[in-house]
Amino acid sequence: MDVLKDDAAANETSSDDKLKMSSAQENINHITNVTRKEIIENISLTKINLHSLPNGFIEYVSKLVDLDLSNSGLHTLPNSVNLLKTLVSLNLNSNQFSSLPDVICELHNLEKLWASENKIIYLPYNLGYLSKLETLSLNVNQLKDLPNSYAKLNQLKVCRLSTNKFKKIPNCIARGMESLQILEFSQNNYVNLDVYPKSTNLTTFYAEENDICPSFPNWILSSNYKKLETVSLNKTRFETFYQPMKISTCYVKKLFMKECDLNNKIVEFIIAGMIDLEELVLGNKKVLYQNYFPIMPINTKQRPCSLKELDIQSTGLPQVPRTIKKFVNLINLNLGCNNIFFLPKEICTLKNLITLIIDNNHLTTLPKNFGELTSLKELKLCHNQLNKLPSSMKSLHNLEYIDLYDNEFEVLPEVVLIFPNLKGLDLEQNYFPTEHVAQTRCPRYKNMRTALRNYWMDFMHGSRSFNGHKWKMFVDNSNILSLPSSSDTNSECSWNSADDIHTKHWDSSEDSADEFDPHECRKPKQRYYPPLTFYQPYQEVYRPADLHESRIQTRIRKMLECGAIVRRSNYEEGQFEDA
Repeated sequence: MDVLKDDAAANETSSDDKLKMSSAQENINHITNVTRKEIIENISLTKINLHSLPNGFIEYVSKLVDLDLSNSGLHTLPNSVNLLKTLVSLNLNSNQFSSLPDVICELHNLEKLWASENKIIYLPYNLGYLSKLETLSLNVNQLKDLPNSYAKLNQLKVCRLSTNKFKKIPNCIARGMESLQILEFSQNNYVNLDVYPKSTNLTTFYAEENDICPSFPNWILSSNYKKLETVSLNKTRFETFYQPMKISTCYVKKLFMKECDLNNKIVEFIIAGMIDLEELVLGNKKVLYQNYFPIMPINTKQRPCSLKELDIQSTGLPQVPRTIKKFVNLINLNLGCNNIFFLPKEICTLKNLITLIIDNNHLTTLPKNFGELTSLKELKLCHNQLNKLPSSMKSLHNLEYIDLYDNEFEVLPEVVLIFPNLKGLDLEQNYFPTEHVAQTRCPRYKNMRTALRNYWMDFMHGSRSFNGHKWKMFVDNSNILSLPSSSDTNSECSWNSADDIHTKHWDSSEDSADEFDPHECRKPKQRYYPPLTFYQPYQEVYRPADLHESRIQTRIRKMLECGAIVRRSNYEEGQFEDA
């Protein structure tokens, strides 16, 4: 029989605090009045501000299996807790413990222990003798080490030690915990991660936001850890990278290293032996400590056919190499917020590509054979300089979402009207009136525009993520691969999500399909440029104008034609002729 707290206990006003205490007391009174024939197995007394368990409480729940005391203001536990011989799961999250009570060490059937978000400095030595313990969660405390006896926790599969004060991976992990599968070790500043865990059963290692660490954990590149599939080092930087003499085969499938201050050489060294790598996330969200790549750092990867997802957004990438054709199994590709001027035709050989994000770049055109990307469902091209789409795109029958916001289209691209499965479309901030499109050419346009923006919002805020999954990190935090926030209109990599924003920046009062003249004088649109727009001298960027300098007369004629300057009658004859 489950005994649960009253729904009103979730409120946080002072009047409801009394109701919480009343509800908690009712639960406890109910427990103490239960007849001996009834067996209570699960109790949740969370958020009821107990401070301590009432006298006689434990005696009435001796058959308890699952006890949730999280967020209850507890400082200690009574010694009578040792009567809970059958207890399997104990949740002490979000309390006021400064040390883990010794009485817990007497619960020999305990399999799951949560004590995150406390103030724990001390851990009892005898906890290492809980031979059945499988989950130990100690995130968000003040721990500096674990007792060596914890090496005997050979049934432990999950160990969470994030947001503490560790200076290295504890010795007990290096010497024991032979069944350990998931190790969370994030937010421990300047911590030594290059300590080889004894468990070769590790599948997942999280070490995010550890500021600067002395050295890169080379053990993740060892062939000993054949089951290690997911490694996340986001926002953790390293002082040194020691490259071994011999590259070992590494079995990591998912590597996440956002904002780690990486360059091409370091990335190529890290992934050199990852023959089965499927997902690589190297993109940035901030300018500070970001990864920077003058060339795509995957050209030397062994077995390029293994890679399925690649995020390299906001890394200053100037071009996509022709060797991209080797990555034939790519499904998701994020090249957003870079300095890319054109796409090579080889990118169109990626027949399995479903999502292509290349917003906030400098594209003026797409490859003529772009329509060969027949699996494409999501295409994000906003904040570029496109003025036409290739006719081959009519073959993209699977396309569901296409974002053309803020480009240089002067007329509606006809091809967007023939996609049979189109659900989302955004054509705003171009040089043609969308009102006419919505009324005549595409009556569903406004609905599709809303659908697209909602879809990207889900994409960014977690309903769906670029890498197809959510991680539950620490206690209640989640880490997902996301795109720039749509609510920040001043962001370097932003797009506007509200209709009133468009009316603010785009005056449609004079728009008319009959009166619109693409050659008339028009105000330049405000543009948002990605980081690293100012190229370094050695960076190679495709700039045709550098190869063929135009005559001044030619340039002035083009500026007059596009309306950048207005023709006046007081120009001196020969003023713009070349010397």
